[in-house]
Amino acid sequence: MRHKKIFFATLLTAFLISGNIFSQGFPGGDKGMNGMRNKDQIKEKLNLSDEQVGKVEALQLSHRKEMINLKADVELKEVELAELKSTINFSRDAYLNKVKEIVAAKDKIAIAQANHRMDIYQLLDDNQKKECNKMSTMMHDRKHQMMRKMRDKDFN
Repeated sequence: MRHKKIFFATLLTAFLISGNIFSQGFPGGDKGMNGMRNKDQIKEKLNLSDEQVGKVEALQLSHRKEMINLKADVELKEVELAELKSTINFSRDAYLNKVKEIVAAKDKIAIAQANHRMDIYQLLDDNQKKECNKMSTMMHDRKHQMMRKMRDKDFN
């Protein structure tokens, strides 16, 4: 049972990493999933219809607006924490409450991102989901390879 949870968490993480298919820039010349350079290539790889692309783009715009507000909330709470820390004799409770507010605001961002990715995922048919999962797994594997290389480089 534990292995199933770990596998599912890994699969979900891979999918989340691959999220924001159309809006995020990527290092190395704005490459997307699987080395693809633009959304047209992703559209072709997933065989997305024009209607699906339109829906994804609308979701992206809505998500970007939501993220601006959520990130601003985190930043504001971090400034409030800095203000608190600049006072003399702030209490443990006040400090911990501010930290909890920041964590809760960051959790809202994580949940919004997961919901957005699932909104996009639900637009796909079964074949598109298979291809998306395959691309997500490949990205996940590449990320771990890069992390391993960086870790090994640090120890050498």
